[in-house]
Amino acid sequence: MNSLLAHVDHVIGAAGGSPLYLIGAEHLAGVFALVVLPIGAFVIRRRGTPDLAPLQWLLAGLLAASAAIHAGLAIGSDHGAGLSVLFVVDAVLLGLVTRRVLNGSPAGRLGVAVLVGSIGAYWMSALRGEAPDQVGLATKLIEILALAIVVRPAPNQSRLRSVAGSIAIVTFALGTATSSWIGAFRASAAEPGAIAGHHVDAGSVAPPGTIFPEVPLRDATPAERAAANNMVEAARIALARYADPAVAAADGYHVTGLAGIDFHASNPAYEHDERVLDPAHPETLVYAVAPDGRPVLMGAMFLMPKIGSPGPTIGGPLTVWHAHQHVCFSLTPPALAGLLSPLGACPIGTIDVPLTPEMIHIWIVPGAPEPFGDLDEAWKRAYLRAIASRS
Repeated sequence: MNSLLAHVDHVIGAAGGSPLYLIGAEHLAGVFALVVLPIGAFVIRRRGTPDLAPLQWLLAGLLAASAAIHAGLAIGSDHGAGLSVLFVVDAVLLGLVTRRVLNGSPAGRLGVAVLVGSIGAYWMSALRGEAPDQVGLATKLIEILALAIVVRPAPNQSRLRSVAGSIAIVTFALGTATSSWIGAFRASAAEPGAIAGHHVDAGSVAPPGTIFPEVPLRDATPAERAAANNMVEAARIALARYADPAVAAADGYHVTGLAGIDFHASNPAYEHDERVLDPAHPETLVYAVAPDGRPVLMGAMFLMPKIGSPGPTIGGPLTVWHAHQHVCFSLTPPALAGLLSPLGACPIGTIDVPLTPEMIHIWIVPGAPEPFGDLDEAWKRAYLRAIASRS
Protein backbone atom coordinates (compact mmCIF):
# COMPACT_ATOMS: atom_id res chain seq x y z
CA MET A 1 0.00 0.00 0.00
CA ASN A 2 2.78 2.44 0.94
CA SER A 3 4.63 1.80 -2.34
CA LEU A 4 1.44 2.49 -4.28
CA LEU A 5 0.87 5.74 -2.41
CA ALA A 6 4.45 6.81 -2.99
CA HIS A 7 4.06 6.14 -6.71
CA VAL A 8 0.86 8.17 -6.89
CA ASP A 9 2.48 11.00 -4.92
CA HIS A 10 5.25 11.15 -7.50
CA VAL A 11 2.74 11.26 -10.34
CA ILE A 12 0.44 13.99 -8.97
CA GLY A 13 3.15 16.46 -7.96
CA ALA A 14 6.53 17.68 -9.04
CA ALA A 15 9.24 15.75 -7.23
CA GLY A 16 10.93 17.94 -4.65
CA GLY A 17 8.13 20.53 -4.55
CA SER A 18 6.42 21.89 -1.46
CA PRO A 19 3.65 19.65 -0.03
CA LEU A 20 1.58 22.83 0.34
CA TYR A 21 0.63 22.60 -3.34
CA LEU A 22 0.47 18.81 -3.56
CA ILE A 23 -1.35 15.79 -2.12
CA GLY A 24 0.92 13.89 0.25
CA ALA A 25 1.11 10.13 -0.18
CA GLU A 26 0.17 9.60 3.48
CA HIS A 27 -3.06 11.56 2.93
CA LEU A 28 -4.28 9.82 -0.22
CA ALA A 29 -6.18 7.29 1.89
CA GLY A 30 -8.31 10.18 3.11
CA VAL A 31 -9.21 11.04 -0.47
CA PHE A 32 -9.99 7.42 -1.28
CA ALA A 33 -12.28 7.28 1.78
CA LEU A 34 -14.60 9.78 0.12
CA VAL A 35 -15.93 6.94 -2.03
CA VAL A 36 -17.96 5.80 1.00
CA LEU A 37 -20.11 8.92 0.74
CA PRO A 38 -22.09 7.75 -2.32
CA ILE A 39 -22.52 4.39 -0.60
CA GLY A 40 -23.85 6.11 2.53
CA ALA A 41 -26.18 8.26 0.45
CA PHE A 42 -27.52 5.13 -1.25
CA VAL A 43 -28.19 3.46 2.13
CA ILE A 44 -29.99 6.58 3.40
CA ARG A 45 -32.11 6.71 0.29
CA ARG A 46 -33.10 3.04 0.65
CA ARG A 47 -34.23 3.71 4.22
CA GLY A 48 -36.22 6.77 3.24
CA THR A 49 -35.01 10.25 2.41
CA PRO A 50 -35.09 12.63 5.40
CA ASP A 51 -37.15 15.78 4.95
CA LEU A 52 -34.40 18.38 5.13
CA ALA A 53 -33.91 21.85 3.74
CA PRO A 54 -31.25 22.14 1.01
CA LEU A 55 -28.89 23.96 3.38
CA GLN A 56 -29.16 21.13 5.91
CA TRP A 57 -28.38 18.61 3.16
CA LEU A 58 -25.28 20.64 2.31
CA LEU A 59 -24.26 20.72 5.99
CA ALA A 60 -24.71 16.97 6.32
CA GLY A 61 -22.63 16.40 3.18
CA LEU A 62 -19.81 18.63 4.43
CA LEU A 63 -19.73 16.96 7.84
CA ALA A 64 -19.82 13.50 6.30
CA ALA A 65 -17.01 14.38 3.88
CA SER A 66 -14.77 15.56 6.71
CA ALA A 67 -15.62 12.45 8.75
CA ALA A 68 -14.75 10.17 5.82
CA ILE A 69 -11.44 11.94 5.19
CA HIS A 70 -10.43 11.68 8.86
CA ALA A 71 -11.35 7.99 8.90
CA GLY A 72 -9.17 7.45 5.83
CA LEU A 73 -6.31 9.38 7.40
CA ALA A 74 -6.50 7.15 10.47
CA ILE A 75 -5.99 4.14 8.22
CA GLY A 76 -3.42 5.47 5.78
CA SER A 77 -1.43 7.91 7.91
CA ASP A 78 2.11 7.07 8.98
CA HIS A 79 2.29 9.82 11.62
CA GLY A 80 2.07 7.40 14.53
CA ALA A 81 -0.55 5.70 16.67
CA GLY A 82 -1.36 8.81 18.72
CA LEU A 83 -2.34 10.89 15.71
CA SER A 84 -4.27 8.00 14.20
CA VAL A 85 -6.34 7.79 17.39
CA LEU A 86 -7.11 11.51 17.15
CA PHE A 87 -8.21 11.05 13.52
CA VAL A 88 -10.56 8.26 14.64
CA VAL A 89 -12.02 10.38 17.44
CA ASP A 90 -12.54 13.29 15.05
CA ALA A 91 -14.21 11.02 12.49
CA VAL A 92 -16.56 9.53 15.10
CA LEU A 93 -17.56 12.94 16.50
CA LEU A 94 -18.13 14.36 13.01
CA GLY A 95 -20.20 11.27 12.22
CA LEU A 96 -22.36 11.84 15.31
CA VAL A 97 -23.00 15.45 14.32
CA THR A 98 -23.84 14.31 10.78
CA ARG A 99 -26.38 11.87 12.18
CA ARG A 100 -28.00 14.61 14.25
CA VAL A 101 -28.39 16.79 11.19
CA LEU A 102 -29.84 13.92 9.14
CA ASN A 103 -32.35 13.28 11.93
CA GLY A 104 -33.57 16.85 11.61
CA SER A 105 -31.89 18.19 14.74
CA PRO A 106 -29.58 21.23 14.75
CA ALA A 107 -25.86 20.60 14.95
CA GLY A 108 -25.91 22.71 18.11
CA ARG A 109 -23.07 23.32 20.48
CA LEU A 110 -21.69 19.83 19.85
CA GLY A 111 -21.31 20.65 16.17
CA VAL A 112 -19.60 23.95 16.93
CA ALA A 113 -17.24 22.32 19.44
CA VAL A 114 -16.28 19.47 17.10
CA LEU A 115 -15.65 21.75 14.11
CA VAL A 116 -13.72 24.34 16.13
CA GLY A 117 -11.68 21.59 17.77
CA SER A 118 -10.84 19.99 14.43
CA ILE A 119 -9.78 23.30 12.89
CA GLY A 120 -7.77 24.23 15.98
CA ALA A 121 -5.98 20.87 15.95
CA TYR A 122 -4.92 21.55 12.37
CA TRP A 123 -3.52 24.93 13.40
CA MET A 124 -1.48 23.40 16.22
CA SER A 125 -0.16 20.67 13.95
CA ALA A 126 0.94 23.20 11.33
CA LEU A 127 2.50 25.54 13.89
CA ARG A 128 4.56 22.62 15.23
CA GLY A 129 6.07 22.20 11.76
CA GLU A 130 3.84 19.56 10.17
CA ALA A 131 3.96 20.19 6.42
CA PRO A 132 0.38 20.99 5.23
CA ASP A 133 -0.90 19.67 1.92
CA GLN A 134 -3.97 20.10 -0.28
CA VAL A 135 -5.96 17.39 1.54
CA GLY A 136 -5.52 19.08 4.90
CA LEU A 137 -6.34 22.52 3.50
CA ALA A 138 -9.42 21.29 1.63
CA THR A 139 -10.68 19.49 4.73
CA LYS A 140 -10.34 22.62 6.87
CA LEU A 141 -12.14 24.75 4.28
CA ILE A 142 -14.95 22.17 4.24
CA GLU A 143 -15.20 22.44 8.02
CA ILE A 144 -15.12 26.25 7.96
CA LEU A 145 -18.01 26.25 5.48
CA ALA A 146 -19.90 23.79 7.69
CA LEU A 147 -19.23 26.00 10.72
CA ALA A 148 -20.53 29.02 8.81
CA ILE A 149 -23.79 27.15 8.19
CA VAL A 150 -24.06 26.07 11.82
CA VAL A 151 -23.54 29.58 13.25
CA ARG A 152 -25.47 31.43 10.55
CA PRO A 153 -27.73 34.11 12.07
CA ALA A 154 -31.29 33.14 12.95
CA PRO A 155 -34.16 35.50 12.01
CA ASN A 156 -34.52 36.69 15.61
CA GLN A 157 -30.80 36.84 16.40
CA SER A 158 -29.26 40.10 17.53
CA ARG A 159 -27.11 42.06 15.12
CA LEU A 160 -24.16 41.83 17.51
CA ARG A 161 -24.21 38.01 17.50
CA SER A 162 -24.52 38.02 13.74
CA VAL A 163 -21.48 40.25 13.32
CA ALA A 164 -19.53 38.18 15.86
CA GLY A 165 -20.29 35.01 13.91
CA SER A 166 -19.12 36.58 10.65
CA ILE A 167 -15.89 37.78 12.27
CA ALA A 168 -15.30 34.31 13.68
CA ILE A 169 -15.62 32.65 10.25
CA VAL A 170 -13.22 35.16 8.65
CA THR A 171 -10.80 34.59 11.53
CA PHE A 172 -10.90 30.82 11.04
CA ALA A 173 -10.22 31.20 7.31
CA LEU A 174 -7.31 33.59 7.84
CA GLY A 175 -5.96 31.49 10.70
CA THR A 176 -5.99 28.38 8.54
CA ALA A 177 -4.11 30.16 5.74
CA THR A 178 -1.59 31.69 8.16
CA SER A 179 -0.90 28.48 10.05
CA SER A 180 -0.47 26.67 6.72
CA TRP A 181 2.15 29.22 5.62
CA ILE A 182 3.99 28.85 8.93
CA GLY A 183 3.81 25.06 8.80
CA ALA A 184 5.09 24.93 5.23
CA PHE A 185 8.11 27.11 5.97
CA ARG A 186 8.85 25.53 9.35
CA ALA A 187 8.78 22.06 7.80
CA SER A 188 11.33 23.14 5.19
CA ALA A 189 13.51 24.86 7.81
CA ALA A 190 13.59 21.76 10.01
CA GLU A 191 16.43 20.33 7.91
CA PRO A 192 18.30 23.32 6.49
CA GLY A 193 21.31 21.24 5.55
CA ALA A 194 19.19 19.09 3.26
CA ILE A 195 18.35 21.98 0.95
CA ALA A 196 21.36 24.25 1.28
CA GLY A 197 22.82 22.92 -1.95
CA HIS A 198 19.54 23.18 -3.86
CA HIS A 199 18.52 19.58 -3.47
CA VAL A 200 16.39 17.51 -1.14
CA ASP A 201 17.04 14.04 0.13
CA ALA A 202 14.51 11.48 1.31
CA GLY A 203 12.22 12.86 4.01
CA SER A 204 13.21 16.52 3.65
CA VAL A 205 10.81 19.23 2.53
CA ALA A 206 11.27 22.05 0.05
CA PRO A 207 9.97 25.54 0.93
CA PRO A 208 6.85 26.81 -0.84
CA GLY A 209 7.46 28.13 -4.33
CA THR A 210 10.59 26.08 -5.00
CA ILE A 211 11.17 22.68 -6.56
CA PHE A 212 14.42 20.93 -5.78
CA PRO A 213 15.25 17.66 -7.51
CA GLU A 214 15.66 14.67 -5.25
CA VAL A 215 19.32 13.68 -5.49
CA PRO A 216 21.41 11.43 -3.26
CA LEU A 217 23.77 13.02 -0.78
CA ARG A 218 27.30 12.30 -1.96
CA ASP A 219 30.62 14.03 -2.39
CA ALA A 220 31.53 15.44 -5.77
CA THR A 221 34.21 13.60 -7.69
CA PRO A 222 37.52 15.35 -8.45
CA ALA A 223 36.42 15.79 -12.08
CA GLU A 224 33.10 17.34 -10.98
CA ARG A 225 34.85 19.73 -8.62
CA ALA A 226 37.23 20.79 -11.36
CA ALA A 227 34.34 21.36 -13.79
CA ALA A 228 32.45 23.44 -11.22
CA ASN A 229 35.53 25.55 -10.40
CA ASN A 230 36.25 26.09 -14.08
CA MET A 231 32.66 27.27 -14.66
CA VAL A 232 32.89 29.80 -11.82
CA GLU A 233 36.20 31.12 -13.12
CA ALA A 234 34.88 31.36 -16.67
CA ALA A 235 31.85 33.29 -15.41
CA ARG A 236 34.07 35.72 -13.47
CA ILE A 237 36.09 36.50 -16.58
CA ALA A 238 33.14 36.71 -18.98
CA LEU A 239 30.93 38.82 -16.70
CA ALA A 240 33.56 41.29 -15.53
CA ARG A 241 32.41 43.81 -18.15
CA TYR A 242 28.93 43.90 -16.56
CA ALA A 243 30.25 45.36 -13.32
CA ASP A 244 29.08 48.58 -14.94
CA PRO A 245 25.25 48.39 -15.21
CA ALA A 246 25.40 50.77 -18.19
CA VAL A 247 27.30 48.13 -20.17
CA ALA A 248 24.70 45.56 -19.15
CA ALA A 249 21.90 47.87 -20.28
CA ALA A 250 23.60 48.35 -23.65
CA ASP A 251 23.62 44.55 -24.07
CA GLY A 252 19.89 44.31 -23.37
CA TYR A 253 19.71 43.67 -19.62
CA HIS A 254 16.87 45.37 -17.75
CA VAL A 255 18.75 47.28 -15.05
CA THR A 256 16.23 50.09 -14.63
CA GLY A 257 15.25 50.49 -10.97
CA LEU A 258 18.32 48.66 -9.68
CA ALA A 259 17.94 48.44 -5.89
CA GLY A 260 18.21 46.06 -2.92
CA ILE A 261 20.64 43.19 -2.47
CA ASP A 262 19.07 40.70 -4.87
CA PHE A 263 18.18 42.60 -8.05
CA HIS A 264 17.69 40.29 -11.05
CA ALA A 265 18.28 42.03 -14.38
CA SER A 266 16.93 39.81 -17.13
CA ASN A 267 17.79 39.80 -20.82
CA PRO A 268 14.77 38.56 -22.83
CA ALA A 269 16.88 38.06 -25.96
CA TYR A 270 19.10 35.55 -24.17
CA GLU A 271 16.14 33.64 -22.73
CA HIS A 272 15.26 32.30 -26.18
CA ASP A 273 18.64 31.94 -27.86
CA GLU A 274 18.94 28.19 -27.08
CA ARG A 275 22.27 28.68 -25.30
CA VAL A 276 22.59 26.57 -22.15
CA LEU A 277 24.89 27.55 -19.28
CA ASP A 278 26.93 29.90 -21.43
CA PRO A 279 28.99 32.05 -19.02
CA ALA A 280 29.24 34.85 -21.60
CA HIS A 281 25.46 35.04 -22.16
CA PRO A 282 23.60 34.51 -18.86
CA GLU A 283 19.86 35.02 -19.03
CA THR A 284 19.92 37.17 -15.88
CA LEU A 285 22.51 39.23 -14.02
CA VAL A 286 22.22 39.60 -10.24
CA TYR A 287 23.20 42.92 -8.66
CA ALA A 288 23.20 44.33 -5.14
CA VAL A 289 23.50 47.89 -3.91
CA ALA A 290 26.16 48.55 -1.27
CA PRO A 291 25.43 50.90 1.65
CA ASP A 292 27.30 53.69 -0.15
CA GLY A 293 24.95 53.36 -3.13
CA ARG A 294 27.41 51.55 -5.37
CA PRO A 295 25.92 48.77 -7.57
CA VAL A 296 27.79 45.49 -7.21
CA LEU A 297 27.59 42.60 -9.65
CA MET A 298 27.13 39.51 -7.47
CA GLY A 299 26.65 36.84 -10.10
CA ALA A 300 24.31 35.51 -12.73
CA MET A 301 21.34 33.24 -13.10
CA PHE A 302 21.19 30.76 -15.97
CA LEU A 303 17.80 29.58 -17.23
CA MET A 304 16.88 26.53 -19.27
CA PRO A 305 15.03 27.38 -22.51
CA LYS A 306 12.06 25.07 -21.85
CA ILE A 307 9.95 24.02 -18.87
CA GLY A 308 10.73 20.44 -17.91
CA SER A 309 14.20 20.38 -19.49
CA PRO A 310 16.78 19.38 -16.85
CA GLY A 311 19.83 21.59 -16.53
CA PRO A 312 23.29 20.08 -17.03
CA THR A 313 24.83 19.19 -13.68
CA ILE A 314 28.44 19.53 -14.78
CA GLY A 315 29.58 19.62 -11.17
CA GLY A 316 27.40 16.73 -9.98
CA PRO A 317 25.95 17.50 -6.53
CA LEU A 318 27.66 20.92 -6.58
CA THR A 319 25.63 22.20 -9.53
CA VAL A 320 22.03 21.14 -8.97
CA TRP A 321 19.41 23.24 -10.75
CA HIS A 322 16.01 24.20 -9.34
CA ALA A 323 12.66 25.48 -10.56
CA HIS A 324 9.85 27.53 -9.06
CA GLN A 325 6.18 26.62 -8.74
CA HIS A 326 3.11 28.79 -8.21
CA VAL A 327 4.90 32.11 -8.16
CA CYS A 328 2.84 35.27 -8.57
CA PHE A 329 4.09 37.50 -11.35
CA SER A 330 3.29 41.14 -12.03
CA LEU A 331 3.10 42.22 -15.66
CA THR A 332 3.29 45.99 -15.05
CA PRO A 333 6.11 46.24 -14.25
CA PRO A 334 7.38 42.69 -14.91
CA ALA A 335 8.46 41.38 -11.51
CA LEU A 336 8.06 38.57 -9.01
CA ALA A 337 5.30 39.60 -6.59
CA GLY A 338 5.08 36.64 -4.21
CA LEU A 339 3.75 33.10 -3.96
CA LEU A 340 0.34 31.56 -4.42
CA SER A 341 -1.35 31.60 -1.01
CA PRO A 342 -2.59 28.44 0.72
CA LEU A 343 -6.11 29.57 -0.21
CA GLY A 344 -5.18 29.62 -3.90
CA ALA A 345 -4.90 33.36 -4.56
CA CYS A 346 -2.22 35.71 -5.86
CA PRO A 347 -2.05 39.43 -5.03
CA ILE A 348 -4.43 41.58 -7.06
CA GLY A 349 -2.91 42.51 -10.42
CA THR A 350 -0.65 39.45 -10.60
CA ILE A 351 -0.96 36.05 -12.23
CA ASP A 352 -0.07 32.56 -11.03
CA VAL A 353 2.81 30.92 -12.89
CA PRO A 354 2.39 27.18 -12.13
CA LEU A 355 5.93 26.15 -13.10
CA THR A 356 9.11 27.81 -14.38
CA PRO A 357 12.05 26.38 -16.33
CA GLU A 358 14.97 25.12 -14.28
CA MET A 359 17.61 27.65 -13.26
CA ILE A 360 20.90 27.90 -11.41
CA HIS A 361 22.85 30.79 -9.86
CA ILE A 362 26.59 31.27 -10.12
CA TRP A 363 28.12 33.75 -7.66
CA ILE A 364 31.32 35.41 -8.87
CA VAL A 365 32.13 37.59 -5.84
CA PRO A 366 35.35 36.61 -4.02
CA GLY A 367 34.90 34.38 -1.00
CA ALA A 368 31.30 33.37 -1.72
CA PRO A 369 30.62 30.43 0.62
CA GLU A 370 28.35 28.74 -1.92
CA PRO A 371 29.28 29.51 -5.57
CA PHE A 372 26.11 27.75 -6.74
CA GLY A 373 22.64 27.78 -5.22
CA ASP A 374 21.60 30.26 -2.53
CA LEU A 375 23.93 32.94 -1.23
CA ASP A 376 23.35 33.61 2.45
CA GLU A 377 21.72 37.02 2.97
CA ALA A 378 23.77 37.83 6.08
CA TRP A 379 26.97 37.07 4.15
CA LYS A 380 25.84 39.32 1.28
CA ARG A 381 25.15 42.22 3.63
CA ALA A 382 28.52 41.80 5.34
CA TYR A 383 30.26 41.68 1.96
CA LEU A 384 28.51 44.86 0.81
CA ARG A 385 29.40 46.67 4.04
CA ALA A 386 33.02 45.70 3.55
CA ILE A 387 32.99 47.12 0.01
CA ALA A 388 31.45 50.38 1.22
CA SER A 389 34.03 50.70 3.99
CA ARG A 390 36.88 50.50 1.45
CA SER A 391 35.54 53.33 -0.70
